[in-house]
Amino acid sequence: MRRIAHLSDLHFGAHEPAIVDALLEALAELAPDVIVISGDLTQRARVTQFRAADRFLRQIEADGRPVVLVPGNHDIPLFDVARRFLSPLRRWESHIATGRRGHHFDEHVAVVGLNTARSLTFKDGQLSIGQINSLAHAFAGAPPDAMRLLVSHHPLVPILSGLEASWRARNGAHALAAIRAAHVHLLLAGHLHHAGIGRGPPDVAHSSADPRVLVIQAGTATSWRRRGSPNSFNLLRIAGGTLAVDVMESDGGAPFARRLTCSYTFSDDGGWRAHE
Repeated sequence: MRRIAHLSDLHFGAHEPAIVDALLEALAELAPDVIVISGDLTQRARVTQFRAADRFLRQIEADGRPVVLVPGNHDIPLFDVARRFLSPLRRWESHIATGRRGHHFDEHVAVVGLNTARSLTFKDGQLSIGQINSLAHAFAGAPPDAMRLLVSHHPLVPILSGLEASWRARNGAHALAAIRAAHVHLLLAGHLHHAGIGRGPPDVAHSSADPRVLVIQAGTATSWRRRGSPNSFNLLRIAGGTLAVDVMESDGGAPFARRLTCSYTFSDDGGWRAHE
């Protein structure tokens, strides 16, 4: 079995210290095998915010636990226009990416990070044609029986209707064929500050109709910018072809507690099937 903690949207600089402490306590107690963070580690990509994010990462890495990260749109400077367009991810690379990985492979899981943050899109994200074409190569070293997880900040496939459905990465729909060809099982994302699990609502164009691809959204782990939802993160428990997703929530700075568990089974002929 592999236990993966899926965090997102920490927003250091717009974080609540008490919730950061509660998150650290929860991670220490749960002891996941891998931690995945799907972007927006900072609020405004300032040096002090990156340093705070780095201190947090060092705390959760202290026991040698692997951490897989991707940047979000908030990890690119917004008001420093020259830096935004000339070196948008230099601070991310200096304070966060150096010495850390955008992927993790073991016998049970293959996790690959995909950067959707762009200077020109501001809030939205985007995939390049090169990124889409290289998806199969990105998983080339994965063990044949490992469950494959693709991580991005912006949703590639929306699972919420309304405004949130429009906040997916541009070209995300075009990536679905490559995602299926790479035999990706799970798409992990953040950005929306709402937790959710599904394959896309029927009223959203280009949603994934493929039962082999399950979409898992993480809420904001530590920010006060909650958009009406509690602070939360997901704990994925993967064993062979089974998956359980625990949504862990903290209400008002209280310790994180399991609010909801969703269970699924994967089969080669039928894809993902939810358990009642």
